[in-house]
Amino acid sequence: MSEIIILIIVILIAFAAASWYAHHKSQQRASEFERELDLHNDEDEEFKERFDALFEQELHEQSPSSTSSFSETESSEIDIDLFDEPLALTEEDNVVSEPLSQTEQQEKPAKKAKPEPAPAQDWDMVIAFTVMAESSTMFSGKAVKAALEAQDLHFGDMQIYHRFTQGSRKQSLFSVANIIDPGTLLPDKFVSMSTPGLLIFARLPAPVNGLALFDDLLDTARNMTQSLGGILCDETRQPVSEDAVEAMRTKIFEYQMSVQAESDHLSNDYFN
Repeated sequence: MSEIIILIIVILIAFAAASWYAHHKSQQRASEFERELDLHNDEDEEFKERFDALFEQELHEQSPSSTSSFSETESSEIDIDLFDEPLALTEEDNVVSEPLSQTEQQEKPAKKAKPEPAPAQDWDMVIAFTVMAESSTMFSGKAVKAALEAQDLHFGDMQIYHRFTQGSRKQSLFSVANIIDPGTLLPDKFVSMSTPGLLIFARLPAPVNGLALFDDLLDTARNMTQSLGGILCDETRQPVSEDAVEAMRTKIFEYQMSVQAESDHLSNDYFN
């Protein structure tokens, strides 16, 4: 009988110990949760203070007229413009601000935004032709690849093909691009690609004489037109005539003369 009583007492003690341990662990978890919650609250308060400071700075930098409405940014498909220097594309963030009251507008001085300077360009003139496929037809990638290789054009900068100066692949004389945006001609895509035309262009000043460069570019464009069975056109994709070619040659000659005259003038100023 005494053994049964002792067993019951042991069971009661074990149950009490288990209950105490469970209660202790529950209290410990509750304490940890409260500390974590306090930490998150502190972080939220710090984030709110930083956000309020940043928002206040944005309000100071905007003029009253710009803060009275939401700023909007329209996104549109980018047209290829290979006549410009390659630029890194960036996305503009829309800044949404709440309208200020008249008192706040009077208290906060307006700051006029300084216009950003236009990027400097290292060319004065662009020479361009297009080689277009016949109506309702396309050039196959394989045919384009063969025509490029036959004219000693090599894949390079801007993911397009270039004719380089002799003995070096660092200086491009003129380039060939796809007429379809984004203009790239990737060697591993020729098997599956097709295109209605190609753009062949050069920039002046160039590493060689402008007229010599024009003749080389024109010969290459004509050879590619013949190889592809296409039509030689100007930059507006209209068939080019001999009169138009001569007009371009005259324009380049006049440009060369103006550059030479400016160079001679600078030389005379240096020695005088």
